[in-house]
Amino acid sequence: MKTSYTIEQINKLEKDLHYIQEVVDALLDHAAVAFVVCDLQHRVQYMNQIFEQMFGWSKEELMGQPLPNMTPSELTTYSKLMAANNWEYDRMDFQRRHKNGLIIQVRETITPIQDQQGSIVAYASILWNIEDQIKSERSLKESRQQFQSLFDNNPDAVIALDLKGNLINVNPATQKLTGYTKEEFSKLTLTSLCVPEHLDRIIQRLERTMLGRPQNFEAAIFHKNGTRIELNLILVPISIDGEISGVYFIAKNITQRKEAEDLIQYMAYYDALTDLPNRRMFERKVTAFLNEADVHRSKIAILYLDLDGFKFINDSLGHGYGDQVLKEVAERLKRCLREHDTVGRMGGDEFTICLPYMNQYEDADPVSNRILNEIRKPFQLQGQDYYLSASIGIAFYPEHGTHAEDLIHNADTALYKVKEHGKNNVKMYSKSMNEEAVQRRRLENELHKALQLDEFILHYQPQIDVKTNSIIGMEALIRWEHPTRNLLYPNDFIALAEESGLIVPIGQKVLELACKQCKDWQEMGHTDLRIGVNLSQIQLRQPDLVESVRRVLEMTGLEPSFLELEITESIAMHNTDLVIEQLNGLVALGVQISIDDFGTGFSSLSYLSKFPIHRLKIDRSFITNITNKSESAIVSSIVGLAQNLNLGVIVEGVETELQRITLPALGCHEMQGYLFSRPMPAIQFGSILESRIG
Repeated sequence: MKTSYTIEQINKLEKDLHYIQEVVDALLDHAAVAFVVCDLQHRVQYMNQIFEQMFGWSKEELMGQPLPNMTPSELTTYSKLMAANNWEYDRMDFQRRHKNGLIIQVRETITPIQDQQGSIVAYASILWNIEDQIKSERSLKESRQQFQSLFDNNPDAVIALDLKGNLINVNPATQKLTGYTKEEFSKLTLTSLCVPEHLDRIIQRLERTMLGRPQNFEAAIFHKNGTRIELNLILVPISIDGEISGVYFIAKNITQRKEAEDLIQYMAYYDALTDLPNRRMFERKVTAFLNEADVHRSKIAILYLDLDGFKFINDSLGHGYGDQVLKEVAERLKRCLREHDTVGRMGGDEFTICLPYMNQYEDADPVSNRILNEIRKPFQLQGQDYYLSASIGIAFYPEHGTHAEDLIHNADTALYKVKEHGKNNVKMYSKSMNEEAVQRRRLENELHKALQLDEFILHYQPQIDVKTNSIIGMEALIRWEHPTRNLLYPNDFIALAEESGLIVPIGQKVLELACKQCKDWQEMGHTDLRIGVNLSQIQLRQPDLVESVRRVLEMTGLEPSFLELEITESIAMHNTDLVIEQLNGLVALGVQISIDDFGTGFSSLSYLSKFPIHRLKIDRSFITNITNKSESAIVSSIVGLAQNLNLGVIVEGVETELQRITLPALGCHEMQGYLFSRPMPAIQFGSILESRIG
């Protein structure tokens, strides 16, 4: 039945239709996506403003015209859809062309349009420009890959924890560092991984990081095999959308660095032979007790001890046996002390002891008597008994000094008073002890005469290259041919010479004799010989030192490169600016510089990078028990340090065949010591040169 409409109804329908059309146009023109309607021949029937903006064609150009920007792949897809009579297809990605020819990456949704009979007569296409999305996705993918690469290939261990402290991820470096697999790590806890004494520290730092405060500190964990690993830890929060979801641990293995620091600390404050505090550490301990003594109103006794008869053992049996005695003395002294007492080694056969919490002078007697009795017990050497005794000087705080240095000095003064009165005894310091000053003045006068009468001579100790078994140089060592006391060694007069300033003219005399003798031997055919001469701290302070060395070299004709001036570590650490200036001046002449007795002084290694040094002389105390792991490790460390700094190395005090055989394996090929020869007069040294090749 045909429906009839009144004019009013038709007008209303047209009005409603127009309204709907206006709404649709408004929605489509202000949509965020491009919209186009095409018939089955792809002719444009409708397009919104976004479509115009996206592809550059206006409605006037395209209405009723085929879509000009369809790519072959898109046409193929449309054909397949029509053939299958299945027009609706959601989210296809295509490349479409802009009017200017540029390709635009779009995502398209196609919807069929049917007539009243249900036949498909057109289709609507909604298009999104996904260029920015693709770039964002690509950037996100690259960022993820970069992060994963950084995580996986980071040489430092990286550990991720959630807010509950659970281990949620580790990189390969972590597995290598700790020995645990990733699966094993997921079952571990901080408590089981950290060393107990560092657990609280790590938890505190972890809690701070979870509050958004990154942390950097040192701590230690256990390897799977139970060994301790020292770490430098950086903790940073894991933040997602501004919310902290966990913590990254970035861990660097600093075990070797810590071991090196411990070794340097040991070398700086402890005597390598006896493992006792050295002078520097002993003075620190005494200073700490001085502060306590003021609070408790108590006294402190400082004992200065010297071994009577030690020089005979050292000279007759050799330094190896002397060192054996010193180590045993150190153990005996420790057995004599109370729990809070301190014993240190000053050098040679001299030891110091600090007895705090004394109420009166007599309180030191029991310890002093125990020491005298212990030292008098025999020492077993070469299957025989050797006997020593001890001389002890004592100074008390506060009566005999208020500083550690003063107390040690005054105890030393009392010690010499004991030696003057037969040794093997104890004497307390008093201000009336001036006899030593008289004796020192007498010896000083004799030193002046010795200079005038040319009583100083040089002995020479050869330096050997064990690879070629050739003499490559020698150290010049001063001796005093005293008119009444026979041959005196440096220990008998050098300290006084330094205190009196006579060391400067004496040192000049030594330099002249040494350079002249070396030049004479070179002219006899030993052309590559070098000569080593010791420089004292007083000499190094002289403003004309460089000029005086230059004059000696010119006078004797010795090439500067064959002169090696030796300084000790303690010299290097005093007035460093002046030392650097003087050494640079000497090196500018062409002179070589070496550090004598390396490792026995202050051992502040910073000077090695600041000073123009050519060689390290490893002290004999480091090779006494060369097969001992600790000693060989110290020697290897020094050799490695020298190699890294491009410095030469020579070992002093080589006395046994075992040392000669073992040292090359540790990197030491140049040696000096009694195994090869004692220091000898020039005439004997010249005979040895003639008898050897090189």
